[in-house]
Amino acid sequence: MAGSPRLRDGRFAAALAVSFLSFAAGARAQNTSPPLPTAGLRAAIGVEPLAPPMAVSGSAHCCDHDGAPTMGLFDTMRESLWGDAGRWRPLTLGTFFSEGWHEPWAGGPAGQCGLTPRHGWLGAFEGVFYRLWLVNGTYQHNVNKPSGGDFYGSNFTTFLPFNRRFELFLNVPFLAANGTEDPTRGYRSDFGDLQVAGSFLLSESEAFTQLFTLGMTVPTGEAETGGDLFAINPRYSFWSNPVGAWVVRGGTGVNIPLDDSDALTTFNGDIAVGRYFRPSNVPFGDLVFYVNCNVTVPLEGDGDTNVGVGPGTRFQIAGNWWLLSYLEFQVGDDKPFDYQVLTALVRAW
Repeated sequence: MAGSPRLRDGRFAAALAVSFLSFAAGARAQNTSPPLPTAGLRAAIGVEPLAPPMAVSGSAHCCDHDGAPTMGLFDTMRESLWGDAGRWRPLTLGTFFSEGWHEPWAGGPAGQCGLTPRHGWLGAFEGVFYRLWLVNGTYQHNVNKPSGGDFYGSNFTTFLPFNRRFELFLNVPFLAANGTEDPTRGYRSDFGDLQVAGSFLLSESEAFTQLFTLGMTVPTGEAETGGDLFAINPRYSFWSNPVGAWVVRGGTGVNIPLDDSDALTTFNGDIAVGRYFRPSNVPFGDLVFYVNCNVTVPLEGDGDTNVGVGPGTRFQIAGNWWLLSYLEFQVGDDKPFDYQVLTALVRAW
């Protein structure tokens, strides 16, 4: 049905239940964990130590009961987008509606022991807030019909925090290219589907962060190169530092088509585990190796379950620049492609 998700046999409801149960479990884990020591804290981008507490003066600023600086709406947005990293402090799920909305974005600590910066990994769910932009390239080998040959794509992506609780995500796919079934046409190149999302920080401690994100895919692309889809994607994601230099992250979500295309409502899950090996501001600083797994399960129709598994890495080039890469292999009988390679150049500020 145009303008509404297609729900069959109660499977969409089951997927939402799983997502919210995962969210509730994460919330309980967050709220029952004892306070953790803070040592060697670094900003979420893993470049510099956290900024000292911001000076508070004049009538435009005030402090809450914990002494955290708060501001007006536009001052908070300006400082979040362009100012120094603010004063970080834990935020709980219980204070979601009362705290953090008038505090500028603050880079979170690098885990319990200062060994695990809150970085993004290609292929994995977000789990934390960022302030950065990136340009990435994608290669998919032997894509399934109605496309043909291999797929080549490139995106410009940015994460823009407005305060401690809300962040805007924008993904602009300026290249989407693959072969066609028309032997006289060969390869074609198009602009892809624009993606926009708003993320809400539910809670954050030294060792655990959880987000709820509502994303939308806008049909600005062409069906022949995998685009022209209109959908929403609510999802829950988390980032955790259980011990030492190890990070576990992942999440669950549902992709819901909003038009009459052949796309199916799907349940999406992700889990990634990695270890950091190098500190910041050294050759190959913040070097991490991880393994990631993505699962897509159709909730209607005769679609197939797709599972992608592969390794990834990230390291610092210099200053606020990083290089990321990820290799994923598809498993199963009816695969959307054989394997894909993702690379990205990241600039944080």
